[in-house]
Amino acid sequence: MREMIKLPANPPLKPQPILYLNLRPFFLAGLWFILFTSPFMRGLFFAPELLTYHIITAAAFAFCVYDQVLRREVHYPRTPLDLSILALVAAYALSLITAVHMRSAIEELLKAATYFMVYWMALRAMRGEKDLDRLLNVVYAAGIGVAAVGLLAAARVFNFPGAYENGVIMSTLQYKNALAVYLASVNVIGLGLSLKPERLLPKVFYAAGNMLLVVVILGTQSRGGWVLYPLAMAAFVALVPKSFRWRGAYHLVIFLGCGLVTARFFYGHLQGAQGFAVLKYLLAGLVAAAVLQVCYHFLALWLNRDTVPENTRRLVATGGLAYFGAVLAVYLWYAAAAFPVAAAQVLPGRVIARAETISGHDPSFRSRLEYSRDALRIVRDYPVTGAGGGGWNALYHRYASSLYWTTETHNHFFQTWVEAGTLGFLALLAVWVGFVLLLVRFKRREEGEGVRISAWSAAVAALTLGVHSAFDFDLSLAALGIYLYALLGGVQGVVPEPVHKTGPAPAGERRAQDRDLPPEAPAGRRAGPAAWRPLVALALAGTLAAAAVIYPARAFYAAGVAGAEGARALLAKDLESAKGFYEQAHRLDPFTASYAADLAQVWAVLAAARDDAVARYRSMQYAREAAKAEPYNTKVRATLVNVYSLLREYDLMVAEAASLCEANPLAAEHHEILARARLDAARHYLKRGGRQKAREYLQQVLDTPGRLPAAISRPSPALYLTAGQAAYLLGDMPRAAELLELARGDRDIAFEAELWLAASLARKGEASRAGAMVKELEEKKPGALEAYKEILKQGK
Repeated sequence: MREMIKLPANPPLKPQPILYLNLRPFFLAGLWFILFTSPFMRGLFFAPELLTYHIITAAAFAFCVYDQVLRREVHYPRTPLDLSILALVAAYALSLITAVHMRSAIEELLKAATYFMVYWMALRAMRGEKDLDRLLNVVYAAGIGVAAVGLLAAARVFNFPGAYENGVIMSTLQYKNALAVYLASVNVIGLGLSLKPERLLPKVFYAAGNMLLVVVILGTQSRGGWVLYPLAMAAFVALVPKSFRWRGAYHLVIFLGCGLVTARFFYGHLQGAQGFAVLKYLLAGLVAAAVLQVCYHFLALWLNRDTVPENTRRLVATGGLAYFGAVLAVYLWYAAAAFPVAAAQVLPGRVIARAETISGHDPSFRSRLEYSRDALRIVRDYPVTGAGGGGWNALYHRYASSLYWTTETHNHFFQTWVEAGTLGFLALLAVWVGFVLLLVRFKRREEGEGVRISAWSAAVAALTLGVHSAFDFDLSLAALGIYLYALLGGVQGVVPEPVHKTGPAPAGERRAQDRDLPPEAPAGRRAGPAAWRPLVALALAGTLAAAAVIYPARAFYAAGVAGAEGARALLAKDLESAKGFYEQAHRLDPFTASYAADLAQVWAVLAAARDDAVARYRSMQYAREAAKAEPYNTKVRATLVNVYSLLREYDLMVAEAASLCEANPLAAEHHEILARARLDAARHYLKRGGRQKAREYLQQVLDTPGRLPAAISRPSPALYLTAGQAAYLLGDMPRAAELLELARGDRDIAFEAELWLAASLARKGEASRAGAMVKELEEKKPGALEAYKEILKQGK
């Protein structure tokens, strides 16, 4: 009988890529471009730049998802941090249900989606320590560039609008507090990067760059940034591996000491010099930082020789650390203004004066507390899904107890609470809780020293920005939000997830049956040859997500371009061209009320000029659309008051002015507009014989000065004038004379007030005094007598 030969089992087939096409370089190029350039675009605070970066980010994200599909890597969000960021996007999507201004709500939703896309690309970009270092070097290079722009603008080498104003460096972010915390976090990253190389040249580069960052941080005059800076540096030095802590401390005091001295001379001579005459101090500081770094490098090499006794090493290290520790302590003492006179030898005078104001009683600190209190009042009325993006700016005047102006809450957590409700607030808290839990797990694991340094520098930088955002609006600048979520994604990408007994292998871990995959394969589950459904779902989800960002961003951008052209045509008094551009803008972006309001104004002018019923109808139609789109936009409401005035729709004009007061009841000028609208409506009804309606309006005007909110200390002269005119038309001459006397002290309205006062005196029986006043007014301004006679006719 023939012996049976046992054949070996077929080896398992490795899943092959769908196409041998590598899209990784494309989405990486997009990610690096976004991270490097976005801080230079005014922080992406303004719509044109922000919308452009929405489109770029969504396109790069699509490449990232397609790269996953081509590699057959079915990897969906699953970690607590992944899901929390996705939940934040969902919360902003739900806020559209209760949004008070839809355009702003959509804008914030696009920002939240962009942050998730950046996070996901950073996560997918991480294959190990080198990828994280690459990400950190990109953001570090961007920070150095931002610092350089601020310094060169301060030295008046070139002019960057808003980079240096009133002795304060704001650079490309154009907001000093955001710049300070951004550069402080970048400085932490720079310190971490300086610890890793053993070659001298990279160490010298990082020492010089970090020194520049210190100089600009001092020039921002940001007290919050100064407070967080030493805390962030201390946290990072404490978290790095023990073998690198002394090196970190030495590197820190090298660039910190050079930065302090350089700042002293640079800012001290900034007022009297410019160009190279002041840049030479920066150059000297760079040279000093480089020389000290070189000295420390060779000293460390000498101490590491076998011939050097151990006691010598300890003595040198301890003595040097004690010396630099004393220098650091003196700096902290100076920053707290403990010895202002001594501090003047190291720090510039403006820095010392600013540091002396750090206090819990500072007006800025107290204002922030007031903003937070008012934010909670809004949350009480919009508790679950919030008031939508821009909800704070739309509503805060209605909830404030005093008049102040701020478009942001100065607290990112409360801003999110107002905009996305409790759902968004909890999602944001979950983001930070998830990140902290990730760091706790990372701290407990024994990883390589290099990846620990990189991960902790990114983590401390992210936490620094997060802590500062609790009392300022840094994250309202989308560039800083992009920077933050890239750091979160980078850290998540290099921290292995816990090993699961069943199910797909998580990021950074492999099951036994997957160990034959090439080492460069990114984290995630490989789909088998027949597993098409998850891949199709992934491709579809990525495509829809990218399209959901690109389409509205593109439409809003095009609308902005058309609206700008319409404004230029309107200034040139080319109404037909302006109308065409505004109609195009309104068609592309029906949620922005200003386009509809401007169209209403153009059609109202045409209606008044031509007595055209169609133009009148179109004007009123656009006015209604504008009021519905942004009911709490005071600029739009004020425009609509003028529109109804042109159309002689007096009741609608009064209603619009009343809505203007409701949007911001603490602005005295809004009550002036309402009073003037009611007075004009009353005079219109008097001419038409509607005396009852006129008396109602006149009585409301007369009562206005006594019904102002408590925050308005006293009525304005303009309001006294309107009330005096109403009293005159009501026939209450003593009250009219009293109110008009209060109004005549304002130079801008004195002529009108005195004319009406003269008429009221004449009606009271004081004809001689009235005649003398009119004669004096006629000498100052011919035509006063005729105007006076017209007023007398109105009193009958």
